[in-house]
Amino acid sequence: MNDYVHISAIEKVEIGSNVLMASHIYISDNSHGFYGGTAKDSSPWIPPQERAYLVSPVKIGDNVWIGEGAIIMPGVEIGNGCVIGAHSIVNKSIPSCCMAVGAPVQVVKRWSPDTQRWEKCSPRN
Repeated sequence: MNDYVHISAIEKVEIGSNVLMASHIYISDNSHGFYGGTAKDSSPWIPPQERAYLVSPVKIGDNVWIGEGAIIMPGVEIGNGCVIGAHSIVNKSIPSCCMAVGAPVQVVKRWSPDTQRWEKCSPRN
């Protein structure tokens, strides 16, 4: 774990073995308010610090590499053997053995056990 890694946990942030973290990473299992377009949504007229917390555990698997400045949002699971690119915003779960980059994050490569290589994915994966 490098410098300036900020982990915020109200319920649970689970980090596996052999995880490599660059600097300036933010990992959180919580957020001030609800913004999903439901009846639970937080009113903009309520100060952010007074809004109900969204709390959802985060799980990071074994042998994961998280690049510089990545943000891991509540409720995300990152599978074993993943690579998360620098400055990615991980707002959805990533299956094992995937390389994911971007804001919001997208899987761009998967490890192929057949070829023993990282292979490109279609943009929708």
